[in-house]
Amino acid sequence: MKRVVIIGAGATGLVAALLLRDAGLEVTLVEASPRAGGLLATFEAAPGVHLEHFYHHVFTHDAEVRWLLGRVGLAEALTFAPSTMGLYREGQLYPFDGPLDLLRFDALSLVDRVRFLVSSALLVAVPGYARAEQTPALAWLRRTAGRAATDAIWRPLMVSKFGDVAEQVPLAWMAGRLRQRARSREATGERLGYLQGSLQCLVDALVDHLQAAGVTLHLGTPVTQLRTAEGRVQGIETATGAIHADAVLATLPTPLLADLVAPEAPAYADALRQVDYLGALCTVLALDAPLSPVYWLNVADPGYSFGGVIEQTHLVPASHYGGRHLVYLSRYLPVTHPLWTLADDALLDQQQQELARLFGRPVRPQQRWVFRGRYAAPAPTIGFPRHIPAFRSPVRGLFVAAMPHVYPDERSVNNSVRVAAEAVSAMGVDTAQVPQGASLAGRYGR
Repeated sequence: MKRVVIIGAGATGLVAALLLRDAGLEVTLVEASPRAGGLLATFEAAPGVHLEHFYHHVFTHDAEVRWLLGRVGLAEALTFAPSTMGLYREGQLYPFDGPLDLLRFDALSLVDRVRFLVSSALLVAVPGYARAEQTPALAWLRRTAGRAATDAIWRPLMVSKFGDVAEQVPLAWMAGRLRQRARSREATGERLGYLQGSLQCLVDALVDHLQAAGVTLHLGTPVTQLRTAEGRVQGIETATGAIHADAVLATLPTPLLADLVAPEAPAYADALRQVDYLGALCTVLALDAPLSPVYWLNVADPGYSFGGVIEQTHLVPASHYGGRHLVYLSRYLPVTHPLWTLADDALLDQQQQELARLFGRPVRPQQRWVFRGRYAAPAPTIGFPRHIPAFRSPVRGLFVAAMPHVYPDERSVNNSVRVAAEAVSAMGVDTAQVPQGASLAGRYGR
């Protein structure tokens, strides 16, 4: 294997290109969008200042992304700050940063609060729960934490994140989430990291590094066909011509990859289509004052079009954004949901009314934006690991590194690095230089 084509210049594709080029291979990176970065895309939130379309942060234990930042000369640009969390329930905002806050959560009885704490501690401390793939998380929580705590806290949050399939999400996913958050906590509380200048700096640094190293990058170039002969990949076809290769690494969403492989491997294409994706709907508001005192507010009451209020300027000072306070309103949802196709202005007007109800005062943004990510995350239901494709596909020479490989973790730059390293390793390239941190990504597909 001497020549490799990578389809997709998101975080996974960019890191895979770096690793393959380091191994001395000839690498061509092809991206349908006119910009590299994928879900790391940014916009100008203030003059000359960028912010991600979808909120991002780094945990203290994210060894892989720290390695990547050091590799491209950005290690010093990562800064950490205290993070706070809250829960909005029955018209009241509760701090939710640790055991003492939970014990003060008087929306539940003392017995229910204790059961909530014990069950959460079990999920963090007992490794076996991270592999409980056949146990629905909410069913287990009703038995262990109690129905009152589950219905007051866990179920609203899960419905906000997964909609109609919330009851089918396995305990392995829940255990993974809690273990990751616990690892990022210190004696004084949780600390989260953010890259000064936004992740646009990382994308730009990676692109510059790859091009300087001789990687060929084609942006705005959709792949129209896989070139195969006798069941083996020979390269790809694009609107501007063919690109020959000994191997192809596809970092596409699996439904899009299915369309490419269907002529050669229809049964494999059908298997790829079994993965259902949720879309990410993020509104960003620029305000003249904070909405709440916490960075991350989970909304557990019904009747809201968002499940999270993430105040970016509780992590990065408002002075960085010209004194404006920036807030994400976050929601994962199937693209069949009416909110997905609601016109931007109608959605924004609706959310301003909801915020006024939530905080008891008018909310009048100076500026507002809406961003949609069609393939933001797979819906991880019971049996999901059976649908995660192997890194090495049935089509010889075709390798796959896609969002399902992040399971049972969640999408992040760090997990994209881990998945890229695992996929490149499956291609026969040594990736020992990438440290193995606490990431749970990449375990399926090897």
